[in-house]
Formats: sequence, C-alpha cells, structure tokens
Amino acid sequence: MDSESARRSAAFVGLATLPIGAAILFAPDRVGRALKLGDHPTVLRAIGVADLALVPGLLVGRRRLPWMAARAGLNVAIAAYCVSLARSEGNIGPKIAAPALALATAADARTILALRGESRGS
Repeated sequence: MDSESARRSAAFVGLATLPIGAAILFAPDRVGRALKLGDHPTVLRAIGVADLALVPGLLVGRRRLPWMAARAGLNVAIAAYCVSLARSEGNIGPKIAAPALALATAADARTILALRGESRGS
C-alpha cells in the first residue's frame, strides 16, 4: 500500500467511525440493545465520544498515523471491555464484538504500517 492509498484508507476509517460514534453517543440504549451489549449507556457514550474525537484527524489530519494508531488502541480497549462484559454478563454481543474489533484492528495495521512513511511536514 502506498502512502496516498494509506491516507485514503484512514479517511475511509474516519467516514465509518463518524456514524458509528454518533449512534453510540446519541442513542446508547438503542445501540446497546441492537448489539446485545447490555445496559451500559455511560460506557457506550464514552466510546462514542472517543470515536468522534478521532474522526477529524482520520479525515483531514496532516499526519494520519497518530490518528490511526489511536483508533487501533481504542479498538483494543473496547475489545478488552467486551471480553470483560462477556465474562461477567454472558451476553452474546460482546462475544462477537471483541473478535470483530480485533479483526478490524488487524486490518488497520496495514494502513498504520504504510503511514509510517508520512513526513512530518506533509
């Protein structure tokens, strides 16, 4: 993947993160029910806020690498939370979400590696 493709990939992640983060922030109860994550609106809102905080950098940041790395780190944190939920509550949603987030993060690793070549001034 070349640098320009990596920047487009980061922007695509930002475009996907925008509606997901907004839905989680503004309708945490509905999202929690739909994804079978249980009743945790405060945590879900925090996840939505964190998602939305990354969107500007992913879409238009001069350097996308830090934003993609933060996105990957957030995915890992959310996956760990889902594993904890699955163990404590036994809901099916977290059991599906945790590996899905791990797969998304693995896919993002290719973009992260390609972005390592970004110069600080471009």
